[in-house]
Amino acid sequence: MAEKKAITVFGGTGFVGRNLISKLAKKGFKIIVPTRNPYLHGYLKPMGEPGQIELVKFNFSDLENLEHLVKDSEYVINCIGILFEAKDQKFNNIHHLFPKFLSGKLNKEVTKKFIHISALGVNKESKSFYIQSKLDGETAVLENFKNSIILRPSIVFGMDDNFFNLFNKLINILPVIPLFGAHTKFQPCYVADVTDAIINAILDNNINDGIYELGGPEVYSFKELIEILLRQLNKKRLIIELPESIAKFQARIMQLLPKPLLTIDQIEILKSDNVNTGNYPSFEKFNIHPRSVKTILPNYMFNEARV
Repeated sequence: MAEKKAITVFGGTGFVGRNLISKLAKKGFKIIVPTRNPYLHGYLKPMGEPGQIELVKFNFSDLENLEHLVKDSEYVINCIGILFEAKDQKFNNIHHLFPKFLSGKLNKEVTKKFIHISALGVNKESKSFYIQSKLDGETAVLENFKNSIILRPSIVFGMDDNFFNLFNKLINILPVIPLFGAHTKFQPCYVADVTDAIINAILDNNINDGIYELGGPEVYSFKELIEILLRQLNKKRLIIELPESIAKFQARIMQLLPKPLLTIDQIEILKSDNVNTGNYPSFEKFNIHPRSVKTILPNYMFNEARV
């Protein structure tokens, strides 16, 4: 029996990573998942055959260990990302310096492709530290490793997503939903379509290095997405559009929390639309017809009457 091809997945315990590992296992890859706490993520191992998925202890403070983690991997994927900064996690470190260091440690004789997950909406004009760190990370990756594929997804939704599930919780406890950037446009993409794009990027030799924008089939405003969720939940809530001054006042308080709902940097992000620019290939390059929010959301966000 041929030895399984090795693939290292950074961020394999996150939302996209978990969904990806399940598919990679079915494709027969030997999967290495670096994580700070391997014992907390043993649930990943049953996704594959015995020994197929290996959880390896890894900390950002031990970057020299990177070369060992990727030296035998034909493919390396980086799904690591944060939405807000914490004391020990800064945008520049996570989105720029880590992928820069990682792409520089890849074994060019072994690794065929490096797939780096960035974010839709990356642009030079944004004042957001999140956006700028993503842009710096992309630039470093493309400079360091020739066979790098940059995927820029919009909001990624699915069973255990961080968007609809969060607002579902807020809707259940708040009589009104305050929104800044209510008219900002998004192009949500289904997690299964994103992971299929990653798989196809690995297996299809016609998928070349460069940047790809992964926007879903429909464009919605922030407010429209909340209205879709409200209809699905069969609930009514007043949506209040916040002016920037009030939003920043709230953000200054909220960003002091361990998991803030809004930060000053997120206000900057919400000033720009999060949609495909048309300057780069999208899902069609991966032979994928992306699925819509209205098709998928009812499968996991149940109407109260069904519970």
